[in-house]
Amino acid sequence: MSEPPDPLGSTLRLQVEQFVRPLYVGLDGAAGFDRVSRLRRHAAALAGGGGTAATGAGGRGADPRLLELLLLFHGVVDRLGSLAPGGRLDLFLRSAGVGEELARRVRTGLGRLAAAPSSAEEALIHDALLLAEAGVAATAERLMAAGRRRLPLARVLAQLDPGASPERYRTEAGIRLGAARREEALAWLEELRRRLEEGDDPGRERSEGKRGWPDQFTGTRPPNPSS
Repeated sequence: MSEPPDPLGSTLRLQVEQFVRPLYVGLDGAAGFDRVSRLRRHAAALAGGGGTAATGAGGRGADPRLLELLLLFHGVVDRLGSLAPGGRLDLFLRSAGVGEELARRVRTGLGRLAAAPSSAEEALIHDALLLAEAGVAATAERLMAAGRRRLPLARVLAQLDPGASPERYRTEAGIRLGAARREEALAWLEELRRRLEEGDDPGRERSEGKRGWPDQFTGTRPPNPSS
């Protein structure tokens, strides 16, 4: 099967990637440029599963050019400076040949997609960001981060975030996929608690006042989540 055509075209894509890649350098954790590809896959899954029927987003199909530009810029909004007309982003888009209306929609969308997405494109990325932080793998990563800091294990297990609740999603597919991922993570956490309780008590209180951590959650060896 042939690859779908690039919505930006090779010239504009090259210009945008050369502009944004340095801005992603040094961001924490999974916030590097590699996350764009992961979010693109999430957004595609959402769109294929009815994700463009966004609640509060008009229910129209997503514009692939706008969606791709929002994906490329979403992680570096804080490093772009002003999103107003005449700002760094606006000047770059104009110099790259992006039309005035599309440039305006990019700037507006970046300013609200995380908290108050209003278009189908914004809703897809909003939900893709939530999906990326939901499920067993993302929960295990948070558990490992807490383990490296040697936080009290019982408290971490009680407070660990398995992912956003369904009502936070803005698309029908996001609600469905997000709920499934959250349930899987909750079940995994419950099984982990049970196994720790039935094992050789790795969560016993230590003399220094911190919980004992199994090696797989302190970076010595990776965890083995079920999904």
